[in-house]
Amino acid sequence: MSLQGLFGIVDYILYLVQSTNRHGVHSPFVYHFTDKVLYGNLACEFEPSAELCRKRMIQSKRKLVIDSAHVSLSRLSASRIPIAKYNRLLFRWVQDQQLGNHIIEVGSSLGVMPLYLQRGDAGINRYSVFDKNEAVLTITAFNTKEYDCKEPIAVCGYQKVAEITLQIEQFHPMPIDLLIINERLEATEFWSLVEWAIPRLSENGSIVMTTIRAHEDQLLSWEQLKNHPEITVGIDLFGMGMAFARKSQEKENFLLRY
Repeated sequence: MSLQGLFGIVDYILYLVQSTNRHGVHSPFVYHFTDKVLYGNLACEFEPSAELCRKRMIQSKRKLVIDSAHVSLSRLSASRIPIAKYNRLLFRWVQDQQLGNHIIEVGSSLGVMPLYLQRGDAGINRYSVFDKNEAVLTITAFNTKEYDCKEPIAVCGYQKVAEITLQIEQFHPMPIDLLIINERLEATEFWSLVEWAIPRLSENGSIVMTTIRAHEDQLLSWEQLKNHPEITVGIDLFGMGMAFARKSQEKENFLLRY
């Protein structure tokens, strides 16, 4: 959620006025999502350690070199790591649907989302984190180990989206349950990733954008994504968007209060 970004308090108030809750939803799939996941009360046993990690990242005084510029780890963490309520929501969704296929994270959350979404060691790798910065990848690997993540996490570098798709196809050709995009991608790279991912999503798999209101171009990408002909359900939660390509679903978009 980016009240510090392009969109602020006024926009959030408008969102609250325009959004609906479970009583304004007629789709059985989305009603279940709102009732059991959005407003569900399943506690995340991993939240204490994941939130400790998130807070330490946000409070860090460390500087990283990214694209030849010195960037504070604190600022990067604030832009990359969703606040607790969105991580809880994704945890509840994974648990509710028993999502056991691949999770791909593009733009590392520095280990926080893997800590929330861990499903245990299945003997195969089911969670991959991709980032362009080696220092960020090193921190990600350290945090998942330091905070005792029970699911093995593949931490991978990339410069172009084609490297992500090639690695996944070579080593993890299972359906995708979550494609989580935590960073701002160029339009051509974004659509290259999305077009590759859509036909590979599981029945209840989704593309998750965690910074849809951080920049105007990201909001535009989100609006275009939810109107994509193969996306049948778009769920706008203000600070995060989820796009589904369920073949059994009539096309609808929802602005849900959260």
